Amino acid sequence: MTRRIEVPPRDTTAPVRVPRRQANPSQSKKRGSGVLHERHTSAQDDLYRDWMEKGLTLTFTFDDGSFTTGVLTAHDTYALSVAVADGSPVLIFKQSLRMIAPS
Repeated sequence: MTRRIEVPPRDTTAPVRVPRRQANPSQSKKRGSGVLHERHTSAQDDLYRDWMEKGLTLTFTFDDGSFTTGVLTAHDTYALSVAVADGSPVLIFKQSLRMIAPS
C-alpha cells in the first residue's frame, strides 16, 4: 500500500522574499573572523587566539558529559580543530560542546 501526500500548488500571488545585496561588495562590513552575520560577536575570538598562542592544553566537555583534551589549532564559526594527545587532528563541532576550559 502506497501512501501519497498531496501537496497543494504554491500561491503565485504571495510575495516572495529576496535578500538584498549590496551594489559594491567592497562596502560590506567584514569582521576579524570573516563572519558577516549580524548576530556574530567576537567574544570567543580573543579567548581562542590567546589559547592558541600559548599552546594551552584544553578540556572539551560535550553535551553528553564525555570529554577530551587537546590543543586548539584553528577555529571558525562552527568548528574547532584540535590536536589530541597523539598529535592527530580532530574536528570538534561547537554545537556538541558544553564547556571549554584550560586543563
